[in-house]
Amino acid sequence: MKRSLLDMLKRMGKWSEKPVISLVGAGGKTTCAYLLAEELAGEGKKVLVTTTTHMEHPAFLGRNGAIDKSPEEIKAAAEKSPVVTAGTSGPGGMKMKALPEAVFNAVLPFFDAVVIEADGSRRHPFKVPSSYEPVIVKETTHIMILAGMPAMGRPLEEICFRMEEAEKLVCEAGMNGAAFAENGGKGGLSNMYLTPGLAGYLLEAGYVQPLKAKFPDAEQMILLNQTDDGKVVAEMGEHTSVPVFCRPPDPAAVPLKIHLILLAAGFSRRFGENKLLYELNGRPMYQYPLEILRTLKEIREDIASVCVVSQYETILEETAQNGFCPVENKESALGISSSLKLGILESRRACGMDKKGEDFYCFFVADQPHLRADTVNRFLDGFLRSGKKIGCLAKGDTTGNPVIFHETYIPELMCLTGDTGGKRVLKRYPEDVFLCDVEEELQLYDYDSRQSLDKRNIE
Repeated sequence: MKRSLLDMLKRMGKWSEKPVISLVGAGGKTTCAYLLAEELAGEGKKVLVTTTTHMEHPAFLGRNGAIDKSPEEIKAAAEKSPVVTAGTSGPGGMKMKALPEAVFNAVLPFFDAVVIEADGSRRHPFKVPSSYEPVIVKETTHIMILAGMPAMGRPLEEICFRMEEAEKLVCEAGMNGAAFAENGGKGGLSNMYLTPGLAGYLLEAGYVQPLKAKFPDAEQMILLNQTDDGKVVAEMGEHTSVPVFCRPPDPAAVPLKIHLILLAAGFSRRFGENKLLYELNGRPMYQYPLEILRTLKEIREDIASVCVVSQYETILEETAQNGFCPVENKESALGISSSLKLGILESRRACGMDKKGEDFYCFFVADQPHLRADTVNRFLDGFLRSGKKIGCLAKGDTTGNPVIFHETYIPELMCLTGDTGGKRVLKRYPEDVFLCDVEEELQLYDYDSRQSLDKRNIE
């Protein structure tokens, strides 16, 4: 039976009603931080996820974040969601940095549990810390030290972050001769291979003992990530003074196939002319989403088909020139539901009888010219990681396009009529909806009238 991370922590003995858990080491801290946060939230707790160093910006994980917010704003976020990621903007917007100490202290009372990524490893699967690492807050009740199973059996210099610190510990232990060979040495430190025994020794000397001295009241454990090999865990445990647990690799995922469908068949009655052909900055409006489809097809391997539904010959011709599936809607007067259903049918036809894996249908509208490909790419990544079956972009309480549906919702989508789109199905199942925050609300804007262009100062 697969043991949860929360169960591992509770088995260590002392458990706090308001735990503050710091994750250190390498090999899956961010993944485990969010897994742990969800497990805590499952017990009815309000959970803060943050960092004392750097961690991946929540926007790039498809998660909403309270970034550069005041304590009051973070409290408001906690009232809306059981898990809140909070921090400050990192360089280039790619990373999230720590909360200011005053803000961290101010928001602690708003949460029942805190999960902290308290160490950096630059994507290495193993780490030996420097003297100033990790960065642990004094409120910490539990410390989870991670190591990645993919590091085992590989040259230490290839997989270890802070190799110089590992070399110091090896030399201090006098690992030479028989001891050196037993622990993976083959002709010098640069050729030392990481074994479970050596990993246990390095984690004990690099993390466990220094942290026991600094935080004697905090419970510690080691998590060997991505394995269920009890023998490896036992061997590592022989060289450590704290419990060693393992987390098995995630099951091999079935292939996920995404069908991109652009709905471009509207009549533009309120606009006064065909808005899809209306030029913004020298380009027809429909070309902006078409370019996004082209970019996604180039950069993502999970795009199974791309089709564009339209009644306009110009749009259909350009669709074909891009190598996509043009779908003529001769019954556009029946409303957007007719285009939606044609797009689904053509996407299924394009893939033939291949039913391996799961299918997702992502719908775009053609009058949303400010949407960016990188935003949609981030949205799709976050949606697939979330395990939800419906997703859309959002800003606060405002939902927008694109909207994506798992194949299980196709029967309901095929029953839509008139000018009713997929949002009706989305609203029926709020518990199954993944919302991805869009940084600029402008990306969600669509244009129904010339007045809407004037309001937003669009030329």
